[in-house]
Amino acid sequence: MDGTSGLEVEMHQPYEKVATHVERMLESLTPLSTECCIYRVPQKLRKAKNEAYEPRLLSIGPLHYGKKQLVAMEEQKLRYLQNFRSRFDQKSLKEYVEIISKLERNIRDSYSESVELSSEDFLRMILVDGCFIIEVILCSYYPDLRESNDRIYNKPWLITDVRRDMTLLENQLPFFLLQSLYNLALPEHENDCSFLTFSIEFFKDCLQMPEIKSPREMNEFATKISSTYKVEHFVDLLRVCQLPSSLRSSRDQSNKRINTMIRTATQLREAGVSFELGSKEKPLLDIDYRDGVLEIPKLILADTCESLFRNLIAFEQCHYREDTYLTDYIYLMDHLINTSKDVDILVNKGIIDNWLGDNVAVTDLFNNLLINATLWGDNFYFAGIFEGLNAYCDVPWHRWKATLRHDYFSSPWRGASTIAAVILLLLTLIQTIFSGMSAK
Repeated sequence: MDGTSGLEVEMHQPYEKVATHVERMLESLTPLSTECCIYRVPQKLRKAKNEAYEPRLLSIGPLHYGKKQLVAMEEQKLRYLQNFRSRFDQKSLKEYVEIISKLERNIRDSYSESVELSSEDFLRMILVDGCFIIEVILCSYYPDLRESNDRIYNKPWLITDVRRDMTLLENQLPFFLLQSLYNLALPEHENDCSFLTFSIEFFKDCLQMPEIKSPREMNEFATKISSTYKVEHFVDLLRVCQLPSSLRSSRDQSNKRINTMIRTATQLREAGVSFELGSKEKPLLDIDYRDGVLEIPKLILADTCESLFRNLIAFEQCHYREDTYLTDYIYLMDHLINTSKDVDILVNKGIIDNWLGDNVAVTDLFNNLLINATLWGDNFYFAGIFEGLNAYCDVPWHRWKATLRHDYFSSPWRGASTIAAVILLLLTLIQTIFSGMSAK
């Protein structure tokens, strides 16, 4: 009997050990943060083009911190911090560290994974990276602030790569941190522009945003952004600046699941649809369709666009469940563009400004951007435009009218020739009729 009891105890011990171990694992889990906004790019997206998500020169924040290939820029970051401190010498480095320390928990919670750095190392990294970013942006707006031997702005390719690295999803600092550091250095009563204004100005060449003609308009635009959206970081800023000034209020009612496709630009034109360039005052996503006319704002395609679009898509895939506006835009453009002939139509209308070299490169870009991306399907922002285009193309008269216009009246000379041929045909017919009547 005693032997049996001892065996039962031995059998139960492994179960208790496993249960205890798992219990400790559960207790060690930290609560999921609601402030998370900076993510690792999902592996399935990286497989399509890994280099689009990797920094070339610069690590910002913890996700690429300490990588050997990025160490060379650490000295430049320190030099920019040195210039930043000397310019705002009324504040000590200790004061900046204190404000970062107060925000440390919130900053850590902004990342999708635990940051395995000690508090001291974390604060040091954030101080250097944050002040570097502010100094780079201020030197862009005020060229007189640059040192004569500046190693970044004196090399155009270098500042281009620095700006590009600052638009990567994994290379972000939370915007509230940068705003706090900026406000400490430049209290509100001592500066005319917000940090948001300076940031928009810095990234304006990356943005497809409404034309802004004066500093006052830039301030007004930034004020509207800050009052409408909570900007999480620079990738989020690049996203919201490209959204329509007022998102369609009917989104929740009329924007439906993706259950159809649209024709390519070439096929749409053959079906009678006209393409028009949108107003300069409209941002990229402010696309409109009415009565056979598709109006699309200008898109400037440069070398950095692919990396920017891929990081914007990755951010929406990770952060926005319902509001995948940029992904929806790429989906629409992917449908419009299938061959270089489709690109020709959009380039000739001024809708695409192609700096990539040839139209095949544009086709390849849009046909590959959404590889491995998940399309939610629900609440597609351009569903109404898809339905309108398909309904228009299903009317035979529109195609006949388009064929007549393109084949016989595409130019004044061709139109004149067509009219002359019709008149000649009518005269011949009349002559034949009269000849027949005379014969009788």
